[in-house]
Amino acid sequence: MLHATWLKIESSPFWHGVYRSYRTLPAPVRAPLRAVLMPRWQVATYLVRAAAHRRVVAGPFRGMRVELSPLSGRHLLGYILGSQELELRDAIGRIIARRYPTILNVGAADGYYAVGLALQSPATRVAAFEALPEMRPVIARTAAANGVSDRIAIGRTCTAADLRNCLDAAASPAFVLMDIEGGEVELLDPARVPQLRHADILVETHDAFVARATETLIERFQPTHEIECYTARPRVLGDFPPGFLPRIRKWFPRLAVELMNERRTGLQRWLFLTARRPDAADPAGNV
Repeated sequence: MLHATWLKIESSPFWHGVYRSYRTLPAPVRAPLRAVLMPRWQVATYLVRAAAHRRVVAGPFRGMRVELSPLSGRHLLGYILGSQELELRDAIGRIIARRYPTILNVGAADGYYAVGLALQSPATRVAAFEALPEMRPVIARTAAANGVSDRIAIGRTCTAADLRNCLDAAASPAFVLMDIEGGEVELLDPARVPQLRHADILVETHDAFVARATETLIERFQPTHEIECYTARPRVLGDFPPGFLPRIRKWFPRLAVELMNERRTGLQRWLFLTARRPDAADPAGNV
């Protein structure tokens, strides 16, 4: 579904009610309805999945096999195209280069980052926390498909106690990657989890869910961390992977851009927090 179409449905009580009724239908009924109502979108998403052979085609995790949830496979093609959160490519490249012994991925969703970082950092162990039970088997399948199951532990909702225990057990320095729809303000609190003062953190902030979430985290970590802020931008045709499905890019440029749409509302930001360590050396041994 085009993101603009979804926004119109969401803003209309009548059409949103129709959509909610549609969601109650069995999956075998919904699938042919989608094909009838959105034929071009269905064909385009099928072509992307088929041409990619279930692998990421660009970005820092290029070549990784992805086993997406049904919803992501229909609407978040950026995972396959490698354009998902491309604003973070520089940060992700630096995270990979630092070779963290332990990564805590809180809000692992489909496992894109948990598996991608494990794949790119062969000595790293990843703890992937995901609150939605239907997502955990997806993470497990993606980890197995990429041969990193032995280095990824999949857990449920991450509590402050879980975070403290994991950071206590982790070799220093540890890295925390977090995306929990507003829960970051409660969990990323050095007063509750003092170990965070020594960990590096990349967090997606959700000011739409928690007022001043970004500013609150900046205030908390300014005394102990170097802080970089990344802001989402609209996708453009140049973001589409070069050489991949060139006919879509050439003949349907608007559709190519829409395939990379991440379906966000409002301003989206991320904070990259790097702990100030006395030795000023990174885990790769560079000073």
